[in-house]
Amino acid sequence: MYIRVTFMKITIKQYAQSLYEVLAKIESEADVKIALNNFVKLLSARRSLNKAGKIIAEFEKIWNREQGIVEGELTSARELSAEIVKLLNCQIVKLLGAKEVNLKNQIDKNILGGFIVKVGDTIIDGSVKNQLQSLKNSLIL
Repeated sequence: MYIRVTFMKITIKQYAQSLYEVLAKIESEADVKIALNNFVKLLSARRSLNKAGKIIAEFEKIWNREQGIVEGELTSARELSAEIVKLLNCQIVKLLGAKEVNLKNQIDKNILGGFIVKVGDTIIDGSVKNQLQSLKNSLIL
C-alpha cells in the first residue's frame, strides 16, 4: 500500500500573512526566534526556501500597513538636507494620516529644483518645472 502526501500550494502572500499573524501575537524575543525557526523548518519541508526573500518583502508590506507606516519616493535634483526631509515627512504624515512615512530619496538631474513625492497613489509635485507650468497655464487662461 502506497500513501501519497501532497501539499496544497501556498502563495507568497499567504506565507507572509501567516507569519505576520503569528509574530503579531508574540511578545518575547525568545518566542519570536522559536516562531521564525519553525517557519524556516516549514519552508524547508515544503521545499520553499527559495521563496524566503519574496516572503520577507511581502511580510514587510503587511507589517508596515498594519503599523500605519507608509513608504514612498522622494525625488529631487540634489541631495536634500536631513532637516528638509524631516519637514516633508511631518507634512506627509499629516496629509495621509499615517503614523510614519519612510521616504527613499532619489536624485534626478532632470528636475530643475524642488521635489516630487510619491506615496501610493498620491503624488505631490513641488518641482520648479511643475510650478512654472502652473504659472504658464494661469497666464494663458
